[in-house]
Amino acid sequence: MNFIKRFILLFFILLPVASAGEAVDVLDSFLKNTRSIQCKFQQKLLDQNGILLQQSAGDFYLHRPGRFVWDYTLPYPQKIVSNGKKIWIYDSELEQVSVKKYDQVLSGAPVMLLDQYKNLNEDFLVQELGLRAGQYWVKLTPKQAGDFKEIQVGMKNKLLRTMKLMDSFEQMTEIEFDHMQVNINLNSSLFKFITPEGTDVMGDF
Repeated sequence: MNFIKRFILLFFILLPVASAGEAVDVLDSFLKNTRSIQCKFQQKLLDQNGILLQQSAGDFYLHRPGRFVWDYTLPYPQKIVSNGKKIWIYDSELEQVSVKKYDQVLSGAPVMLLDQYKNLNEDFLVQELGLRAGQYWVKLTPKQAGDFKEIQVGMKNKLLRTMKLMDSFEQMTEIEFDHMQVNINLNSSLFKFITPEGTDVMGDF
């Protein structure tokens, strides 16, 4: 699966939720009112048998509209940076960065819910799964076929805590978020990518 597609669906469900019965209403409020997000994350990729394939960690930043950063620190430095017009995908091991136009990459993707408010029920079947392991869970099933067949979101203390994304190959991406802050001031320099010296650049300059 295309690297950026695996993570682009994460953004639209970074939300605070109070309880299972209030989940959809709080998500709707989040989509209307959230300006920024900052948090840490740990990420795992599991195969269809639950065997760990990859593990990583780092920091996530978001500022509406269109600006975000996935800053991976483990297992090696890697970044996905968007300034709302272009997206840079930087791999430090390969010393390579790919540049893509924001609209071309994200057109029609659920992340656009953060830029243009839209009713979640238009694109997903929404099911509240109740309390499990101290978290309130919501299941989102896309109405149209795509890279992900199911997304489960776990909330705790009015904040996103866990996400599980099942793709069309039955692989599961699990992300745990920590130290989440919403609607804080973020330095605009976070969303400016400076190409390291000696790095090969490919794509839309």
